[in-house]
Amino acid sequence: MNRNDSIKDDIKDIYDEETNEMEFTNQMMESVLNKTTRANSGKIRRILNYELQIPLVPAAVGIAAVLAITILPEGILQKQYNFTTIDIAGSQVMIQEDREVTKR
Repeated sequence: MNRNDSIKDDIKDIYDEETNEMEFTNQMMESVLNKTTRANSGKIRRILNYELQIPLVPAAVGIAAVLAITILPEGILQKQYNFTTIDIAGSQVMIQEDREVTKR
């Protein structure tokens, strides 16, 4: 155990001794809440001090998806194959039209 741990323990013991007989009553809690929520500056301060926690994995997946969509070539999400259907004697023949892939 290093010196910092013993100092922390000493401070905690002193705090526990001083606050042993104190009680935080419902009346005190209502008083504190009334003082903090009535003023508009208190509401604004509470909003600005709000801690936003974003999970790392979903955030990384979302950023990767946005980057993938913005980096993809223009025509890659369009229908790439055009089929022409020809009816011959009750049968259908499908002919695929060729499309040249070029970088724009």
